[in-house]
Amino acid sequence: MDKEICIITRADDGGSNHAANLGIERALEGGVLKNVSIMATCPAVREAAQMFAGRADVCFGLHFVLNAEWNDIKWGPMADPASVPSLIEADGWFSPHPDYFKEHPPLMREVMLELEAQFAKLTELGFRIAYVDTHMVPELAIPGLEDELRAWCTARGLVYWWDYLFENISISAADDVVTKHLEQIEALGAGRYLLVTHPAVDSEEMRALGNAYESGQQIARTRQYDSQFWSNPRLSVQYKQRGIRPIRYDEAVKLNPG
Repeated sequence: MDKEICIITRADDGGSNHAANLGIERALEGGVLKNVSIMATCPAVREAAQMFAGRADVCFGLHFVLNAEWNDIKWGPMADPASVPSLIEADGWFSPHPDYFKEHPPLMREVMLELEAQFAKLTELGFRIAYVDTHMVPELAIPGLEDELRAWCTARGLVYWWDYLFENISISAADDVVTKHLEQIEALGAGRYLLVTHPAVDSEEMRALGNAYESGQQIARTRQYDSQFWSNPRLSVQYKQRGIRPIRYDEAVKLNPG
């Protein structure tokens, strides 16, 4: 692995809505996307299970949710709200940003209760969860959460994403995005990388998202771009020709157990 270009290829926000599910389904057709992170708290998670859960070629993760960032689209806990009051605002929904927890520290036992509830939901729907990552990285706002998540994952034989951050890379708009991506990777050289995206289709449903930092139109356009990137048939061909290896989280563990 040390002599290879290995990339954990990941799509986030599975189950968030139909547009995301459809975009991920299309992205998987390209054969390069290996990991899909699922949001248990969102309205289209059952549909996501029907579309993806039976796929053995995909490594599924729990996209642990403690925040809901959009102005008009909200979600709350899977656990009984009465049992996790420190995780929600007065309206019963998650707060828009993890920084909320800096001034309103949550009780760790409630965080872990919600983690259990989200994991149980995905398991109930048929997802074989292999790893846990986090939505909006609340580890940066809640002291001790990183250690708690790592211990929880270890006890269940799951991968905690923080231990496989590697070097984070991204894709950006270009006339030929595949070529630009390949040039970026080859300039970096042999190593281990993480590429996180949010595939979706541009639709009225996706355009209903948005907040003060990003409009719904921007979100829809960018996420459709991610879906088109993964589904581009040139990507798989070029990866094989250039010896670039897309990997699953469970493969990363086997190749680099330390």
